[in-house]
Amino acid sequence: MRFVSSLFIGLSAAVLLTSCGVGGDNPGVEYAPNMYHSVAYEPYSQIVDEDAGRWLTSIDYPDGHAEFFNSNKHNLFRMTMREAPANTVSRNKNGWLPYRIEKDSLAFASKTMKNPLDSTAAVVAEGKILYEMYCDHCHGAKGEGNGKVSEKYNGVPNYKSDALKSITEGHIFHVITHGKNLMWAHGSQIGPEDRWKIAKYVKTLQK
Repeated sequence: MRFVSSLFIGLSAAVLLTSCGVGGDNPGVEYAPNMYHSVAYEPYSQIVDEDAGRWLTSIDYPDGHAEFFNSNKHNLFRMTMREAPANTVSRNKNGWLPYRIEKDSLAFASKTMKNPLDSTAAVVAEGKILYEMYCDHCHGAKGEGNGKVSEKYNGVPNYKSDALKSITEGHIFHVITHGKNLMWAHGSQIGPEDRWKIAKYVKTLQK
């Protein structure tokens, strides 16, 4: 009888220890797995399987879905964001429309685009900070095309040259947005308001 009890205890201990083992993609038994496995919210990647992530779900969701499910059942495309009303265009916090002028329309942008920001000291100061962050390494601290990058790549424009002194703030905004020659587009990195601030500061460098 004593032998049977010892055997049972030994087998139970072996099972418990085995369940704690790890290997491959199996982390073994975890306490509070949500603390170790962060579920990133991906608004543009819809998970429509309601059982996705069931293995780590510790919350009783009202409709019974698992942890990874993030689709909107009430949206035609299952997206979590709200659909924009028909025939509308989104604006930013300043009420500005998206910039729609194409890359090859620089001359048009130069003539038609006007900077909506005033030439205040605060705007120019913010433009200086942004210029030093995004532009200094190529165009140099004074806009003379002598930044560190220009040591390796020839052709970085000098804003103080006679050829560029007359460019408009709309021209600068357009080039920051779409890029030109050696310069790549920065529209996805720098918001519209910040692009206008940089344009303000560049014009002060040219004076």
